[in-house]
Amino acid sequence: MSGGGLEESASVSSARDALSAASAALEAAGCESPRLDAELLLADSLGLDRSVLISDPGLEVPAGAARLIGERIRRRIAREPVAYILGRKGFRYIELAVDRRVLIPRPETELLVEVARELPGGARVHD
Repeated sequence: MSGGGLEESASVSSARDALSAASAALEAAGCESPRLDAELLLADSLGLDRSVLISDPGLEVPAGAARLIGERIRRRIAREPVAYILGRKGFRYIELAVDRRVLIPRPETELLVEVARELPGGARVHD
């Protein structure tokens, strides 16, 4: 998958093949979590929950979706965060819309929210 070569394939591939190719491309590019990133990008591109993608690896990937997946893999290889590619990021119990104009919520932010929620009423926080 040269920068996302899924779209170069004329035939319909399986989710297993697409996931393998995407993971390999991301790993070769030095991405920190190639398998997870590939699963998230592939599932979203197919309009599926990640669990469906994993539980049905023989699922066919239509050519149109392969082009979208290839483009998203190229963006990830260029180090664009997955949250920006997908346009959303989970935070606590909600999904937030994100793009380049906002900071992506991090796990540390969730920890700060938990700590703040445990403060007694009327407590003040200052720097």
